[in-house]
Amino acid sequence: MNQTPSHLNHKILNSIHEKLHPKLSLLLGKVFLIHMLTAVITLSVCPQFGFKLFNFNINLMHSFMFFGLPICNLMCGLFFTATSGLAAAIILKRDEVRAIVYRKALIGSAVILSSIGFFAIMNPNIFLEFSFMWLIGAVAGIISTFEIGNRVLARF
Repeated sequence: MNQTPSHLNHKILNSIHEKLHPKLSLLLGKVFLIHMLTAVITLSVCPQFGFKLFNFNINLMHSFMFFGLPICNLMCGLFFTATSGLAAAIILKRDEVRAIVYRKALIGSAVILSSIGFFAIMNPNIFLEFSFMWLIGAVAGIISTFEIGNRVLARF
């Protein structure tokens, strides 16, 4: 019976461990990059806090405003982060999505706080416009899409 050499066995186990437990910094970087790319698209169809990159004919904010300002804020926050979460679930590897779900509070907070920071830099009056309902929608959007993405990927 042939035994696997210990150095080869160690190398294989390390490789498997790295795939199952990706580095947090690399994971945050990937999610942040995906969020930045999807934010450009999201803000173009649903301007938030007075920030709009491109002028598309689609304006979801007007549709959301039909339900009133609190629901509009909730839906804008949800749409903004859910789009990023969905894109991350589609683009990233299955093990990376699983690792994100394991650290969803940390990664979700980083995405949301970086977004709020960006909005504050671009529009100093954000504190007058900022809504607790937007924050609730943003948290619900990012957490739910990470969870749903992980569950869908687990079936494949």
